[in-house]
Amino acid sequence: MVTPYIHYRLKRLREYIAERTADIDHRSIIKNAVVGAELSGSYLSLLLLASLIALLGLLTNSVAVVIGAMLISPLMGPILSFGLAFTIGDLALARRGLRAIAVSVGLTIAVTTLVTFISPLKEPTAEILARVRPNIYDLFVAVLAGTAGAIALCTKKNYMITATGVAVATAVIPPLSVAGFGLGSGRPLLGLGGFLLFFTNFVAIVLASDLVFFLFNFRSSMASEERYPARKRLLILGTVLTFISIPLVYTLVTDLRKVKLTKRVERVLKKHLDREAHSRVTGFAVQEKGAGVGVSVTVNTVRPFEKRAEEEIEKEIGSLLGRKADLNLEQVVVTAGSIEPKAELSTHLPAPQPALPPEQGAASMQAVTARLLREARVELEAFTAPFAVADIRLGFAEKPGPAHVSLSLRRDYPLTGDERELLARLLERRLQVPVVLDVALKPFLPPVVFDDTGEPTRESMAALALVKRLPGGAEGFSFRVAAGGKDGRVRAARLRSFLVDELGVPTAGVVVASPSRGGAEGGTTVTVVRR
Repeated sequence: MVTPYIHYRLKRLREYIAERTADIDHRSIIKNAVVGAELSGSYLSLLLLASLIALLGLLTNSVAVVIGAMLISPLMGPILSFGLAFTIGDLALARRGLRAIAVSVGLTIAVTTLVTFISPLKEPTAEILARVRPNIYDLFVAVLAGTAGAIALCTKKNYMITATGVAVATAVIPPLSVAGFGLGSGRPLLGLGGFLLFFTNFVAIVLASDLVFFLFNFRSSMASEERYPARKRLLILGTVLTFISIPLVYTLVTDLRKVKLTKRVERVLKKHLDREAHSRVTGFAVQEKGAGVGVSVTVNTVRPFEKRAEEEIEKEIGSLLGRKADLNLEQVVVTAGSIEPKAELSTHLPAPQPALPPEQGAASMQAVTARLLREARVELEAFTAPFAVADIRLGFAEKPGPAHVSLSLRRDYPLTGDERELLARLLERRLQVPVVLDVALKPFLPPVVFDDTGEPTRESMAALALVKRLPGGAEGFSFRVAAGGKDGRVRAARLRSFLVDELGVPTAGVVVASPSRGGAEGGTTVTVVRR
């Protein structure tokens, strides 16, 4: 009883589709597809312009520029032509479309690789990193967009508007530009991720357009030249789709697992560290390290947490995850309540005091100043850690006025306005006078020294371990390795491996500068800046 009903419904569906597609000029659409697969001068010009615009938008992290590149890209034409050839089994059209796609892909990657190689901008931006880890959802998006494009091509209703939307949704040019950026900047894994996203979009568009063209009564009998059997076409398409789905599903599962892991750690951290009027979590990062997991958390607190509390949090995270946890707790001591008003220097002379011998008076003043600076230094380093205070000096002018504090901080990127203001307030509270603060920066990490075996010395490894204490984790920073001398490239490569393998720095966050731009002759340095 069920089977006849299903046959009846299928028959009615075929009749409905036949009625709706009766007015479609199949021959004209096939002719347009043949034209769309041609490699003309205007096509190649638009392709090169789109690829260069996309690359510049990616390098400057400009969403508007990247979208502009999507809109002028002509690559959707050959892809839809190939999809139609696949549906009707026209082998000649399929070859023409595939040749146009292959030339377009090769030309785009070659041009963007060359431009990236000569460009001074080689840092991965957020727009670039967003296109290097495709998952199964990207495949679904491309399927829906390809369906819309094929319907628009067949019906010719609002085709230009719909094609523009499809170009933005699938975005086949930016991933190819990312592939070129990865090759040109020496990051092949980034390039592979960008190419995988392009290939995902390509397969999804072909799959979706095949289905639409079939529903719109495009059949093998319409092929003007050599035909390809439908069974082989389906086998090829199914094999490719299965092959490409494996890494996409794996990426999705990995991302979901990481999100779940992060949420579980976040609950434990906020449970112990988010206390009203006492402390608040300002940032944290979770990174898997082999069989264990590393957690870096930054917290603002009125009173520092004891080592025992840190061990309890570490133990609870390990118990919750069922694996060893390594907690790195960065505490920033802040003031509860409002800041005390600034104290003004008195303009009146103090009451006469018994005069001290010059040597004793100078020694006494120096001792008091040294004690104040030591206390101020301890308080400042609680805020700036792991960036140490290299030097601090205090000076007064002859006339009454604010104290001049010169601070030397081991940090490779400048303080923000809020950070500078908070440091000045801390000093004013400690010194009880208004403060004019002057901050000079020194390298965060000392030059790396290598032993006779080509490995960093024990002292250099200990100094580089400060990377693990960066606020929020190493993911939020970029590391520029510069090495001079004849062995500069070898030392830079070894240092890069040490940062990635031993200290857990993300591979995309390490940039190796050319020896000619690397600091002092023969020296090897690591510069750490926030992204």
